[in-house]
Amino acid sequence: MQTEILVDSVTPEQWRIWGSRFADYGLYQTWQYGVSRAAEMSAEVSRLVLLRGREPVGMAQVRIKRVPLTHAGVAHVLRGPVWRRPGSAPEQLREILDALRETYVARRGLTLRVIPNLYDFLADRTVLDALSDAGFAPDAFEPGERTIVLDLAPAIEDLRRGLAQKWRNCLNQSERQGLSVRCGSDDPMMADFERLYASMWSRKRFETGVEVGSFRAMLRTLPPSERPRILLATVDGRAVAGHVSSALGDTCVYLLGASDETGRRSKASYLLQWEAVRRAKERGARWYDLGGVDPDRNPGVYHFKAGLSGRECAMVGRFRVTPGRASTHVAALAERAYRVWALARARS
Repeated sequence: MQTEILVDSVTPEQWRIWGSRFADYGLYQTWQYGVSRAAEMSAEVSRLVLLRGREPVGMAQVRIKRVPLTHAGVAHVLRGPVWRRPGSAPEQLREILDALRETYVARRGLTLRVIPNLYDFLADRTVLDALSDAGFAPDAFEPGERTIVLDLAPAIEDLRRGLAQKWRNCLNQSERQGLSVRCGSDDPMMADFERLYASMWSRKRFETGVEVGSFRAMLRTLPPSERPRILLATVDGRAVAGHVSSALGDTCVYLLGASDETGRRSKASYLLQWEAVRRAKERGARWYDLGGVDPDRNPGVYHFKAGLSGRECAMVGRFRVTPGRASTHVAALAERAYRVWALARARS
């Protein structure tokens, strides 16, 4: 059957429908996230789909950051390409990687970096071989992000019994506080969460790469089927804690959490985290990703997330292929400059 490569020739609706067929499709590969993020960075967005017959074999949303006054730049695929569906094989990953390399490296002269949406414990030798055979080398300077992933296959009663004792005690206490939980994905709920988050940030002044106002603006543009779910714990109708997660593909990913003083005293974050796990399982998710951990820089959050007794792991890593030494050097300078800018922006 003939294979066709589509580059920048699909509609947002086609992208959404095709993406929903893949287990590794996630928020960072949605059309609207790509548009929003590229606008923030003054970057371009490109999209590639590999079709066999009328069925997509793989897809990748690519953010392109060019170096001014040169032809060099970086084509960045975050949590992609997507390729995993029932019956798919690593050969299909190799095909989509070959198409990406030909389109963005061979034809456009860009350094291509991919960060697959795959945990290291699920990446067998055949997946790593597909990356290597397509010319991608591991990025030794940027290892995969560490996280904790909860397997949702066991019964919900077994998942609860598996919680760390202290974590389960806090959950039991929270359930006795008379908190109500609201669930939704509309802008008024996100506005309530934003107020909680802003209050928490002004108190703690922690470093974050998330601007909740920009994130909220992006959420407004997402179709209902792709919007993250917002959980709010309330007392007398007032939100005291919030939780935001995205459930696309086979994984629910915890994105953001916040609470005020009442929420902290009532341990509402435990109730909301457990409610998110329960709802993710009910919707048929296979994994619950706790959204990244750093035991050295943020031990408190690490211990909270570890209490759900998931598997500590890392994303499979970052891989790149380059067009040549000169272009790679210029592109690397551009990447470093962007990281400095992003860090300064997060601290401002």
